[in-house]
Amino acid sequence: MKVNILRTLKVLYISFIGVLIMQPLPVFAQNEMKENAEFTVAQSRQAKKAFRKQNSIRKEEFAGEYTLGKDDVIEINVRRHPEFSGRFPIGANGKIQYPFIGDIDLTGLTKIDAASKLTSALSVYVESPDVDVSIVGYNSKVIYVVGMVARPGRYSMRAEFMPVREAVMDAGLPRENIASLRRAVIIRPMEGQKPITKKINLLNLIYGGEVKNNYDLKTGDIVYLPSTALYKISTVLSQIVAPFYQSSTAYSTYEEDVLYRDEPRR
Repeated sequence: MKVNILRTLKVLYISFIGVLIMQPLPVFAQNEMKENAEFTVAQSRQAKKAFRKQNSIRKEEFAGEYTLGKDDVIEINVRRHPEFSGRFPIGANGKIQYPFIGDIDLTGLTKIDAASKLTSALSVYVESPDVDVSIVGYNSKVIYVVGMVARPGRYSMRAEFMPVREAVMDAGLPRENIASLRRAVIIRPMEGQKPITKKINLLNLIYGGEVKNNYDLKTGDIVYLPSTALYKISTVLSQIVAPFYQSSTAYSTYEEDVLYRDEPRR
C-alpha cells in the first residue's frame, strides 16, 4: 500500500514538472528574450557596418609615414661604432638579427621609432649612442595590377597608401583596349570575409582629371582592368585575317625581288 502511494506521488510529481516545462514563458520573460535577440542582431549589423566602413576603399586624408614590415631592408648607422652599423633585412617574424644584442622586433615602427628603439638597446653597450636608420628596401607593402595593362604584376609601395592613378601609370596604360579603363575594379581581400570591391572609371580620372576617383590602395589590393567584348572580337578577327595578310605580303616581296632585282635603288 505504501509502495503504491509513493509511486502515485512520483508520477504526479513528474507530470507536474512536465506541465510546467510545456507552459509558455511569462510575457515579461518573452519580451526580455526578444529584446536581447534584437539587440544581438542590431549589434552584429553595427559591427559589420563599422568593419566595412573601416576597410572601405576611399581617399585617405593623411597617408602617414611608412612603417616597417617583413622583407624590408634598413641601413643602421651608429656614429663612431661601425661594428653596430650595416644593412639588415627584416625577417618573416618582423625582426632583425642585430650583432651583440640579438633579434629586435621592428614591425609597425617608422624609421624614427626604430632608431629610438635601437638607441635604447645600444645604451647597454655604448655611451650615448647616435643612431640613424634609413630604409633601402621597400618590400613589405605591395599591390597588384593585372588585366589589360602593359606590365601586369606586383608593385611595391613607399608609403602606407598608393593612389590608384600612380599604380596604373606604373603598370603602363593599355594602348589598344582603352575602354577597359572605364570598367576597372579595385579588389581588397579580407581575411575570413568577402572581398571588398570598388568599380572605378580610370578613363575619367586619367584623361578627364576627375581626382575624386583617385582612391588609395592598401597593401594587398588588386587593380583589375578587364578586357572588353569588342576587343575580344577584334583580336579573334585579327587572328583569322593574319595568315592571308602575311601570305599577301610575302608574295609582294617576292615579286618585287624578282622584277626589280637588277634596278638601282633610289
